[in-house]
Amino acid sequence: MSTQVTRRTASIAGLALAAAGLIPAADSFRARTADRYPTRQKQGDLIVAVKAFVSEKDQKSAFGKLRPFQHGVTPLLLVMSNTGTNTYSLEKLQVRLITSDREPLEPTRGEDLASFNPKGHQPTRRNIPGVPGLSRTRVKKGPLNRPEITQNEFLVPIVTPKSTASGFLYYWVGDEDSLSGASAYISGIYDITNGRDLFYFEIPLGKGR
Repeated sequence: MSTQVTRRTASIAGLALAAAGLIPAADSFRARTADRYPTRQKQGDLIVAVKAFVSEKDQKSAFGKLRPFQHGVTPLLLVMSNTGTNTYSLEKLQVRLITSDREPLEPTRGEDLASFNPKGHQPTRRNIPGVPGLSRTRVKKGPLNRPEITQNEFLVPIVTPKSTASGFLYYWVGDEDSLSGASAYISGIYDITNGRDLFYFEIPLGKGR
C-alpha cells in the first residue's frame, strides 16, 4: 500500500481532504458510512466495512457499463469510518482476500488492470510474475482499461477524525464460487494519535454480497 501512496502526485494534505469527502473525485462512486454495511467490524472509534461488488446492480452503481467480475476480477469495496478524534495512518495498510480454501490473495493495482488480458491469447514479453491471473499475457489496452477502475481505487493514506474513507481494491478470483466463505483480512492500520497499531480485522464477505 505504501508504494501506491508514493505514486500519488497530490500532497498528503490534499489527500486527507479527499478522504474526508471535501474534494470528491468527479464521477467517482460514493460509498455509505461503514456502519451502513452488514459486513463490518469496529475497533475503538474506527469502523471498517467491506463488500464484494459482483452483482449486476452493484457493478453498475460503481462502474457503469463495465463489469469487472465478468472478467474474473472482484472489486472489493473498503470503507473506513472514523467516529472519534484520533487520526489513523494507512501507509502500511494490507488488505488480503482470503478465499474459502484459506488462500490469501493480494490486490492488483488499477493501473495494472489496464493491460490485463483475461483471455490470454495475445503474445507479449511482459508478464507480472507471482500475481494469479496477471501472469497471463498483457495487452496494450485490455477490457478493464477504463477510468472507473482507477478513479474508484482505494488509495487513501490517512483517515482523519469524523470522516469516512472508501474505495475499491481489485482481486483476481476467477469465479463466484471462490467467494463463497471468503473473508477480508485487514492489517497495518496505525493510530497516529496514540502511537499504536490496531489489531487486525477479518471480515466475512458472505452477508455483504
